[in-house]
Amino acid sequence: MTPQHQRHAEFEKSVARHWGKLLGIAVAKTNRDDAADIVQDVFLSLWEKWEEAPRNEELEYYLLHALKLRIFNFYRSTTRYQAHLKALENMVQERLEAAFARDDVHELQESFLEEALEVLSPSQRRLFLLRSRHHYSYRKIAELLDIEPGSARVLYARALQQVKSHIHANPALAARMMSLLVLFTIP
Repeated sequence: MTPQHQRHAEFEKSVARHWGKLLGIAVAKTNRDDAADIVQDVFLSLWEKWEEAPRNEELEYYLLHALKLRIFNFYRSTTRYQAHLKALENMVQERLEAAFARDDVHELQESFLEEALEVLSPSQRRLFLLRSRHHYSYRKIAELLDIEPGSARVLYARALQQVKSHIHANPALAARMMSLLVLFTIP
């Protein structure tokens, strides 16, 4: 076998050994169509530098590094890079809008709750808020208000019933709440 044939056979053996792994990585990082071209470019570059290229285990690291650089170049190309940035920008914008909509709905719910809490006495309102907003236990509420834990439970149940009754007795409040929820959820 001539040195040229031996060189070619050695290269083909390296391609066969590493092609699948490099292609799998390239497909995961780009897409199936462009991945094969990128890997082919890596091996073309390897063939051009075959005499100086490392051998054995070092060859795999060399190829992985070359693949990484080719993938970076793939995304740096103006059209792909700009399209990728635009898609990323759209995704971020959609997520921000969704977050703002959730904040608006939360503020709306808070304003309706405040209106409904107006029917409660100041002590009932305090007890209700400690339980519903701060998630205090009945025992902790009892300590803060200097009452029995059982009384805290009963007083909270009564306050909750008053708030529910107020909302049910005021259909305009419920209708306003529903119409505003629809407005805030329209994209």
